[in-house]
Amino acid sequence: MSAMGLVAWLLPLAAGTALWLALDPRRGPGWIAAAFGHGGVFGLLLAAAATAVFARADTTHAVARAAPALAAFALLAGLVAWRRRRRAPVEPAPAEKIHKWTMGLVALAFASLAARGWLALREIVLRPTFPWDAWDAWAVKSKTWYLLGHYAPFVPMGEWLRDPSGAVYTGVAWSYPATLGWVQVWFAAGAGGWIEPAVNLPWFLLWLGLLAGHYGQWRALGLDCLRAGLGVYLLGSLPLLTVHVALAGYADLWVATVFGFGVLAWLRYRWRGERMQALVAAACALTLPLLKLEGAVWLLLMAAVAGLGLLPRRSRHYVVAGVLAALLLGFALGKLVLPLVMLGWVRVGPHAIDVPVLGALSIAWHPGAFAGTLASLFAQPNWHLLWWLAPLVVAWRWRRLRAAAPLCQLALLLALGLAFLLFLFLFTDAARWAESYTAINRLVMHLVPALLTLLMLLLGDRSPARPDTTPAPAARSSPR
Repeated sequence: MSAMGLVAWLLPLAAGTALWLALDPRRGPGWIAAAFGHGGVFGLLLAAAATAVFARADTTHAVARAAPALAAFALLAGLVAWRRRRRAPVEPAPAEKIHKWTMGLVALAFASLAARGWLALREIVLRPTFPWDAWDAWAVKSKTWYLLGHYAPFVPMGEWLRDPSGAVYTGVAWSYPATLGWVQVWFAAGAGGWIEPAVNLPWFLLWLGLLAGHYGQWRALGLDCLRAGLGVYLLGSLPLLTVHVALAGYADLWVATVFGFGVLAWLRYRWRGERMQALVAAACALTLPLLKLEGAVWLLLMAAVAGLGLLPRRSRHYVVAGVLAALLLGFALGKLVLPLVMLGWVRVGPHAIDVPVLGALSIAWHPGAFAGTLASLFAQPNWHLLWWLAPLVVAWRWRRLRAAAPLCQLALLLALGLAFLLFLFLFTDAARWAESYTAINRLVMHLVPALLTLLMLLLGDRSPARPDTTPAPAARSSPR
């Protein structure tokens, strides 16, 4: 690997890790995993932002153009992290007694997970961009910009036909967010050419970040290392999730990761009172529409549930009743208008949903989509037994769910998300994507890491304690 290629990989990791440690100086169980997981994912997004700002006029040399700004950010964030961590208390890890045979089973599970990751990595390295949407919808912008040597706007087909200059481009996904395109431009510049395995390798780092970040945050939320490790295995071994690593290029794994990180940060804020985690949750929520258009819906739902959770208990029922009444009245009259980031003013009526950048979706029942949805969740080998076990775990641990307000809010968020997907695929023209077993699986995956978080915390035996504010002695070691 060339020096520029090393910079392209190491600099984002350093910047993202420094940012995370500046936001979360905690020294407690799982902090190293949390720093690596969030640092990798946040670093990739920071590299995309730096490329979009500083390398638009010279995409061929994107790393050289954007690296100074990213390095300055990493240095500043590192200084803040160093100062905050000096004053941060050490959270001692609780005593955990684990039998040798249990550790052997855990080691075997992680060995199988490592083998699975190796196979996915080989798929990325040994083949060009393979899935249809990956090259037709997502990589088309980044490849165009890199080969042109500069940024060029993508516009609707009609506007492209009317433009005589040839300076604009079009495609089936002209309205899609460009964030992942800038990630690919960064790594193409680091590789010295449009080498598709190189521009798709970030999906493998994303997978590692997803697993490590969830492990670290689960530990901070009170799970012991055995339960947190089990959750990592369950998450990492899900067939469809690993497919999105091996067949790199889709945006859905990014949305699932950032949504999951946002949920974890919000839980830490609600349970442990860590205000910086609320900032992380808000940043993750605001990033979702910049990854994929459906992220606008997840942003709206996350904001609604978070706002509801911050209201006094006495007024929640009145607010919910008032909002539901207004929504139902607007829907019945055909005058319900929702402002969604990246999607515009979405008009919802009893007969159609009008989305400015996508067009109109007629509303009608589609029985074939119902069968396709059931098959996708319960019959096909996409999710192992996740959707069979989830209701059983919730029923078994219902008392714990009712007793923990943050978990109730997470359950509400997931219920609203699933209700939206069921309405989309069963009652609109999007039903064809459920009948063909395509988008139904990809969009459900957005909620899966957050669902695993709910299940693992329900299975936990203790709630997270609020962090101590007393600075730790200088000679005290940090738990791993």
